[in-house]
Amino acid sequence: MNLSQATHAPTAPTFGAEVRAGAVYAFTGALALLLQTTVLHTLTAGRVIPDLALVLCVYLGLHEHSVAGATGAFLLGYLLDSFSGSLVGLNAFAMTSVYTLVYLISRRLWMDNALSSIAMVFLGTLVKGFAILLFHIMTDAELNLPRVGSALFRDPESPAQAAVEPDAIREAYQVEIQSFLRELR
Repeated sequence: MNLSQATHAPTAPTFGAEVRAGAVYAFTGALALLLQTTVLHTLTAGRVIPDLALVLCVYLGLHEHSVAGATGAFLLGYLLDSFSGSLVGLNAFAMTSVYTLVYLISRRLWMDNALSSIAMVFLGTLVKGFAILLFHIMTDAELNLPRVGSALFRDPESPAQAAVEPDAIREAYQVEIQSFLRELR
């Protein structure tokens, strides 16, 4: 390093470098969503599935302090909503909340070691879970199981499905739903 380099502020990344970084993030995000919503469900039989999109969102919060980072976090959540079939906007809000919290913390604390990154992923998991629980909306059909003929229930996050007669399971279903709601309170 010469004296000229030491006394001048670092230069901003070039347009080409920003485009390459955006392409790497887009590819990594697409791969994470593909693995998370399809491949890992098959490999683990739906038991424990890592939230790869959340890990990428935390990385964006730690390293991309710009509108592009926030937009990337939002798009990760929105695409996760689209791929998993959940309520559109729920994961988008949760991922944006995670990004915002990690970004604000990383501006105040030194976050360049593995332990702090792991702690941020753990905190991000808590924030995402809380945001999803906070906005979980149950419709009348979810609470009461509507009266229709036979129905095909599909798990939106796995290939599992079951054909049932709602009239035959309604009472047991409502007992389970009420138990679930009591646990949430």
